[in-house]
Amino acid sequence: MKLAILGASGRTGRLVVHKALEAGHDVRALVRSATKLGITHPRLETRTGDATDAPTVAGLVEGCDAVLSALGPVEGRNDVCSVATGHVIAAGARRYVAISGAGIDVPGDRKDLVGRIASFATRKLAPAVFQDKVREHELLEKSTLAWTLVRPPRLVDRPAAGEARMNLERCPGASIAREALASFALRCVGDDALIRRAPFVAG
Repeated sequence: MKLAILGASGRTGRLVVHKALEAGHDVRALVRSATKLGITHPRLETRTGDATDAPTVAGLVEGCDAVLSALGPVEGRNDVCSVATGHVIAAGARRYVAISGAGIDVPGDRKDLVGRIASFATRKLAPAVFQDKVREHELLEKSTLAWTLVRPPRLVDRPAAGEARMNLERCPGASIAREALASFALRCVGDDALIRRAPFVAG
């Protein structure tokens, strides 16, 4: 399978690249700086560019079987995730898996008290990031794309302790290792049961 990865040089994106290559996939990675990724591999193609630039995203997506986004907030911009997702939709991607956050609400959620408090805190403490992710979900819902929006809680830099736990109604934990999140996001690509769903995932 040929995968395009947005946000490839970030702490989670780099792990997605590693795991995709380990699984035998061909990877086309988009980075803002050619020196930031720090990975070389015969099946890795690195492209330099901005995920908010439509022609750049269109070129990245072309010929790929699926697109994964590990994009996060960028200093000076409050719309990176939603703008990039809009470009992925416009480019006619076949399959799209994007990492969002557990604080985002979608229809069908049955969050417990802790989950509702986390959503409230996200809206209050990071309103611009929250609105960007809300807009991202709205764009996906209106599209005909085969998408999955992965919603993790707090991300931690530690080795994964087993596979991630998933729940479609409420977050099953307070944190998740980035390694476990990367593995789960990659598995979503081939899971048709999660098409047009927004699963919670935790360690």
